Amino acid sequence: MNQEIDFEKLVKEAIKALDSSYGGDPNSKYIFASAVLTDKGNIYSASNYVSDTASLTLHAEQAALAHAAAHKDTKIVAIAMVGKEDPNGEEFCHPCGICKQLIWENSMKSGISIKVVMANLKGKYIVKDIKELVPYPWPNI
Repeated sequence: MNQEIDFEKLVKEAIKALDSSYGGDPNSKYIFASAVLTDKGNIYSASNYVSDTASLTLHAEQAALAHAAAHKDTKIVAIAMVGKEDPNGEEFCHPCGICKQLIWENSMKSGISIKVVMANLKGKYIVKDIKELVPYPWPNI
């Protein structure tokens, strides 16, 4: 994919996916969503899948990566995330350590430097390369 990345579109898809959260309180502030863009130009979005045991909860980024993988479309170019934690919708959503690790591993396997798009509910966003968010990765290449 050599074309310009439409980060706004990716963020809008992540925001739309907030409505697809499963298993938790629909009024919870702990609802997150993510959308990935692949090198084929496809966008796959998902929200968190909440387990009653908490430790089995699937994070939105994990679900979006798995959604792409289910379609055999695993070369991720960018991933956007958004959450409902801030009632004013102004704070940017950052991936947790587990999700950073999964994004790093995808980047390492594909050879693509993934752009991480941290968005808020108002559609504003910050873009960082996964290498900036994981300066000391494991495994180190």
